[in-house]
Amino acid sequence: MLLKVTPISTFSGTFRIPSSKPETQRAILTATLAEGTSRVFNDLRCDETETMKKACRTIGGEIVEHDDHLEIHGIGRSPAYGNRIIDAAGSGLVFRTLAALSSVSRSPVVITGDATLCNRVMAPLLDTLRTLGADIQSICKEGNAPIVNWGRPLRGGKCRLPGNVSSQFITAILLAAPFAERAVDIEITGEVYSKSYIRQTLTSMARAGISVAASDDYRHFHVEPSIYRPHDTYITEDYTSASYLLAAAALFKGRSVFTNVHGSSEQGEIAIVDILKRLGLRLEFDHAGRSLTVENPHGTPRGDFEFNAADFPNIVPTLAAIACYVDGTFRVVGGRITRFHKASRIEAMISELSAAGVNISALHDDGVCDGFEVRGASTYPGFRKFSSWGDHRIFMSLFVASLRMQSPCFFSGFEDVRLSFPEFFSEFAKAGVATGVVDAMEVDERRAVA
Repeated sequence: MLLKVTPISTFSGTFRIPSSKPETQRAILTATLAEGTSRVFNDLRCDETETMKKACRTIGGEIVEHDDHLEIHGIGRSPAYGNRIIDAAGSGLVFRTLAALSSVSRSPVVITGDATLCNRVMAPLLDTLRTLGADIQSICKEGNAPIVNWGRPLRGGKCRLPGNVSSQFITAILLAAPFAERAVDIEITGEVYSKSYIRQTLTSMARAGISVAASDDYRHFHVEPSIYRPHDTYITEDYTSASYLLAAAALFKGRSVFTNVHGSSEQGEIAIVDILKRLGLRLEFDHAGRSLTVENPHGTPRGDFEFNAADFPNIVPTLAAIACYVDGTFRVVGGRITRFHKASRIEAMISELSAAGVNISALHDDGVCDGFEVRGASTYPGFRKFSSWGDHRIFMSLFVASLRMQSPCFFSGFEDVRLSFPEFFSEFAKAGVATGVVDAMEVDERRAVA
């Protein structure tokens, strides 16, 4: 089955931005690692935060869901990892953090995931954990999930990690380091990408009473053996999820109001706000009312633009969707790390948008695809069948790009919005976006006739 999306001519209304997925996941995990009761307010409830909750329950955490918060009774230094199987599904953060934390166990723990996760890069993390004393073995393919952690505790000491593959490797070691027998010193090699996610990890740990000495450039970290303390956390808005609604606002003349917005965030993806300002939109935060008003006076952004996405890689696909309709040249660089995400995101967007008639080309740096350049147009024919490449962020970005096309488009992978933005379709319906599920064979026959 495919999702049919009908184009719109205007975009306006009042929309609710989801709470942050990475903040929620980190808050659940640090609360589980504390001995005592913690609360997480304004949490996001989606498949990937549910996966984190299931993993934390597997190791002994008690998580009670109330209407407006989670109540978490943590396990402290007495986790029930032994002889357990932890299913990370498609969540790289769940797999990587639990791979590191399972070293606290004194008996084997198996950590697995779905087919997409089992194809993602894990070797640098596993090698580093072995350096610190863990006894970890890949079950099927060396350097990949699934793994078994045989339960040898972390000794601590010095280790090295690459900064240009995944910030989640760094997050995983940081979160596990307080459980080591002695201090852990982490050195980061290469360029450090996605610093904002490391920043979120450090903030979450600090709330739980864990002090981490970090250099200003995030190349060196020092963590002493310590204890997670119970704490309360209030989750702010998710700017990656917000980017899809904000991108739609950038493509049509109109005025929109976004709620559940606090206006300050450690997320690198908050850069979408300044990007829209550069494109000529007017944005105003109401901190007291927790809202953001966006006015697009022109409808079509005009000019030549370039953005370095090294600290906000999750909105690289969103920027490609906006770029399709810019009257000028739109360049994004610094996105090479996205090739390690669920799909190779720049490649995916170039492939799908090129097939739809968009003038988009890859930008390379040192032989690696690092970004893209688009020469936009006012519209495109549409009536395309788009693939999500198994990545919900590719789907949501292509969905936005289709809204200004001349004819309806059809999409696979639409069910995966539940991973991070379950209300995606209902929020866009507020702007009059009509969607419906259709038979894939019927679409192929209609496209063949056309």
